[in-house]
Amino acid sequence: ICSVLRRLWVGTDAGLDFMGSSSAGDTSLLGNQLTLAYVAFFACCAGDTWASELGVLSKSKPRLVTMPWKTVVPGTNGGVSLLGLVASATGGACMGLCHAIFLFKSIQTDIVALLVVGGLSGLGGSMLDSLLGATLQATYYDPKLNTIVKNPGSNNNNVENRGGLPIFSNEMVNVVSSILTALLAAKWTGPLVSLLSVG
Repeated sequence: ICSVLRRLWVGTDAGLDFMGSSSAGDTSLLGNQLTLAYVAFFACCAGDTWASELGVLSKSKPRLVTMPWKTVVPGTNGGVSLLGLVASATGGACMGLCHAIFLFKSIQTDIVALLVVGGLSGLGGSMLDSLLGATLQATYYDPKLNTIVKNPGSNNNNVENRGGLPIFSNEMVNVVSSILTALLAAKWTGPLVSLLSVG
């Protein structure tokens, strides 16, 4: 959506504009906001996926994001590990780098900005996803399998709801965390562009 809106309102899908004004209503600011929101959205998605897929390889037990002193079994909603956090930042940074590569006219400042936004969005989005997972996501436990399951299923009546809201499935948490991450990236576009244009 951000890419389409940028083309409709700003006109081109170009690199970040560090020379434009940072005042509201300026098309260069709007273009930068849409670009960074686009990158942040996909960086959050990549960060969450990398954290989930690589975090399970951690030798140490994950810790609950809301109570870091408490260890949990791998796969618990809201569980994070150091390896998973590093993976989420790396996955997000890769998304920023991919976007910079496909802009073709990227300059060094664009690449740095997109790497920073990608890395922070991957890490921050993954943490937000874990926070929502620990607090709002529906968690189902199957005593027969002695494990957390994704949904209650239609064939197994013994699955217990251990917390969260039924409307907040894993997919819903992913959508909410990705959208919030994109909105936060758009909100902080002005200060980031100002910082990078000075440096």
